[in-house]
Amino acid sequence: MSENQTPTPAPESPVGADTTLPDGRPWRLEEVPCDFCGSSDARVLITGRDRLHGLPGQFGVVECVRCGLVRTSPRPTLECLGAAYPEQYGPHQSAALRAKAPGGLLRWALINYRGYPLGASSPVITRTAFAPLGRLPLRSRRNLGYLPFTGQGRLLDFGCGVGGFVAKMNAAGWQAEGMDLSEDAVRIGREAGLTMHLGTLPALGAPDGGTQLEEGAYDALTMWQALEHVPSPTATLKAAWRLVRPGGRLLVAVPRFDSLQRHWFGPAWFPLDLPRHLTHFTRATLERQIESAGFKVERTWPVRRPANIRHSYAYLADDTGKARHRKLARSRMIVGVMSLWSLLRGGRTGQMICIAQKL
Repeated sequence: MSENQTPTPAPESPVGADTTLPDGRPWRLEEVPCDFCGSSDARVLITGRDRLHGLPGQFGVVECVRCGLVRTSPRPTLECLGAAYPEQYGPHQSAALRAKAPGGLLRWALINYRGYPLGASSPVITRTAFAPLGRLPLRSRRNLGYLPFTGQGRLLDFGCGVGGFVAKMNAAGWQAEGMDLSEDAVRIGREAGLTMHLGTLPALGAPDGGTQLEEGAYDALTMWQALEHVPSPTATLKAAWRLVRPGGRLLVAVPRFDSLQRHWFGPAWFPLDLPRHLTHFTRATLERQIESAGFKVERTWPVRRPANIRHSYAYLADDTGKARHRKLARSRMIVGVMSLWSLLRGGRTGQMICIAQKL
């Protein structure tokens, strides 16, 4: 599958033309310049439709000729962006928010190698002798969010949905808070006893009348699959820099546009998620955006998510009508080999995580 495959036609919503959605909300698309350098010169890489919710329009994925940042254009206007997230949008759905404190070898590793306040640390000789084994659970994909514990352990999870990661970090000893634009998601989190802010960045105040966010108050700020959704990553990252104290860390997890999987599937690549993903990062453009906001990148590493390959094959089957694509989507062996191959080929998996520090 190449990026030049012609996508299946979808109902058109011309740029600048008003359309009314079935639920009565307005729908309007606009062309936008590059968020990083401001240039409007771009070349079209992909055109596609909303495969998840079927919203009208064809959305372009374009690369800035001047700086290389990839963006969605045309895309929904700021006033219409909320309509791209229907009530059934997955991350905003109710979920069990009961998180247990880490146990076993993971707990021991967090205490001894990440400074977590979960018990007394072991003697230096023990930590050194067992380091190869002790650090193993920290390399697991499910544990990548356990940042080094610093300061007072205050953490803000931006774009938190109902607050699953907030609950997880609270259970690990952090004073974790969440922020999301969805009123329903924030309500669900609050009902579970979590500290949740309704709003977004760069607005540092809570628009629902809640507590004003204090600059320099957080030891860590996380963005799990959130930065690609915001209209201006530049403004969002600069606001994050103001919220994090000197020495604090930023974690950003996003799809990787220069991955082998995007090359394989083109418009059918599941993490494109048009029109909700407004910016599509390569490793180079993500690190540049983060450092331009004032952070120092410590490390960027690939993350394997085989489910994205399965979903991409399902989309490809819809486009081509070929039964073999549906069979491939169900093959754990084929999907696993493809996922591993993308990791071995320069770490070009479909997802990446970047950790940076405010110096």
